[in-house]
Amino acid sequence: MKATLLPFALALCLAAAGCGGGGGDFSGDPDVPDGYKTFSGNGVSFAYPSDWEVDESTDDGGPAVEITPPDKTQTPFGLIRMSVTPDGGSRFKSLADQRRLVIRDVNDGKIDSDEEVDIPGSKEALRATATTPPGQGSDPVEVKADSLDVRRENDDVVVLTVASPQRKGESFDAAAIVDTFRLED
Repeated sequence: MKATLLPFALALCLAAAGCGGGGGDFSGDPDVPDGYKTFSGNGVSFAYPSDWEVDESTDDGGPAVEITPPDKTQTPFGLIRMSVTPDGGSRFKSLADQRRLVIRDVNDGKIDSDEEVDIPGSKEALRATATTPPGQGSDPVEVKADSLDVRRENDDVVVLTVASPQRKGESFDAAAIVDTFRLED
């Protein structure tokens, strides 16, 4: 449990964090990077590194998935986290604002970009990138993150956060993962 709380807190704070904006076209078939698999569940799909571990759960009354690298000895480690808040649509902007406040005020992070994006099947969607300076962990490093806040047509709110520690030889392109996000029927 401890191993998932630190990355979640980091990712939450980084949710508006960034690795650059990415392509931003969320229609059609995604361009899945070589060596990646596709997660499909809870009405969404996105790519992740094929050797990473998938942990699905129910979190705060809604489904969640955390995908992490097999080696978690150095923290912070990479993290892909997707959560669904059922019927959270009326709080969409508030939920997104809260995540950004944590990035700035708790983690001293910098929001690099924050913009509306068009995702087929959504009422509204935001994409944010951020950079969080080295802080806690066994090997503190800067973390780049890329995230989506998506309000589905059924008023569920989906949040996808990808956090990439900038450790030599271990960083990955968070934007390439976020770009593969799709809402499923």
